[in-house]
Amino acid sequence: MKNLRNILVTAFAVALILVIHSCTSSDDYLKFVDGGAISYTGKIDSLKFFPGRDRLKIKGLIISDPKVSQLRVYWNTKKDSVVIPINRTSGIDEVSSIIENLPENIYNFEVKTFDAKGNSSISQYITAQTYGTRYQASLTDRKIVSSKLSSDFSLTIDFATMDLTTGAYATEVVYTDNSNVQHAVTVPVTQNQLVVSNYKIGSKFKQRSLFLPVKTAIDIFYTDFVSKEPQVIDLTYMIKNNKRPFLTSSTDGGRWGTLADWTTNAACKNHGGYGGWDGGCCGNPPGTINLESGWGAPVITNGKIYQTITLEAGTYIFNAPLLASGSGLNSGYTLSDYVYLAVAKGSILPDSSGGVLETDPATLGFKRIVNTMNSESAIITFTITQSTQITLGISTTQGNERYGHFLSFSLFKKNN
Repeated sequence: MKNLRNILVTAFAVALILVIHSCTSSDDYLKFVDGGAISYTGKIDSLKFFPGRDRLKIKGLIISDPKVSQLRVYWNTKKDSVVIPINRTSGIDEVSSIIENLPENIYNFEVKTFDAKGNSSISQYITAQTYGTRYQASLTDRKIVSSKLSSDFSLTIDFATMDLTTGAYATEVVYTDNSNVQHAVTVPVTQNQLVVSNYKIGSKFKQRSLFLPVKTAIDIFYTDFVSKEPQVIDLTYMIKNNKRPFLTSSTDGGRWGTLADWTTNAACKNHGGYGGWDGGCCGNPPGTINLESGWGAPVITNGKIYQTITLEAGTYIFNAPLLASGSGLNSGYTLSDYVYLAVAKGSILPDSSGGVLETDPATLGFKRIVNTMNSESAIITFTITQSTQITLGISTTQGNERYGHFLSFSLFKKNN
């Protein structure tokens, strides 16, 4: 029995040796026999890849192994690789390097450290993505809802919201101020309005949007700069003495006066040589423009109050709100009168009698003022194709006991 047991033990040992030999190459066997135990280098710790434009940044820490002298990164089934030298110190060393020439794609990387004798660490595997022309082509600039240049030369831009999943994070606006100094302002994607002061009128601003495909990306992607004009430019400053309380050049010492900075013809000076400016009466506010006829004053035929300015080619809006509460338009000019807010080419407004202003070739735009209209509807839109001298104001032919109070004048240029 004892002999049988010895025979079985011997047979089992031989079988085990044969199995091990069949599963182990001759080189591996030599590693154990001739080379002793396998010597591995310490692997890189805290390994991370950061995506960029056709490139990646690799970062990590060499913590304990003083023998490590280089890091090797393989991809494309080891057909491509880079070697990153490592200069070890007595402490923890950070490895940080850029791998270039990685066209937009998803990559599977194998990473190993090596010492001077060629011993390597255990492999680490990591997947990372680069971004390039395809991502760039998907980007669109942030839309502008409105942009307006005010009379005080402050530019206000209202932006549309953006899809944050695209990586959008900011918009850059470049503009020139009245001292010809250029400024660049970065507007976060969470900010929907930008206001800049001292904007140079007549200039254009330009904008582009900034994107990070992921928050850890090392490269910023930009849309192309696009030059833009403010959609609306407030040119009201070009109209002198443009709102109540309107200023006078002279008065009769009482209710009536003549406007400063406006040309007022004789027909409108129907209150003893004064007219156009109303100091206030009958519950109406003082300092308005009011062309009143009747109640002892003559009717007005082809009366005109106007200013002359020069405008560049473009489309414009001329606006004059009127008083509609109380007496104002509610009992003012009727359809039997020819009272116009008007804009015309040249240095004087056309006549209004019989409505001839409406067909005069010099007329660029008009709004007939009647007591049934809305107080905010006295608006004229007109277009000129070249730099032109234009005249704007009021041209009126009105009967007995007529009046209407103008409160202000504004002028805007529309660019789109």
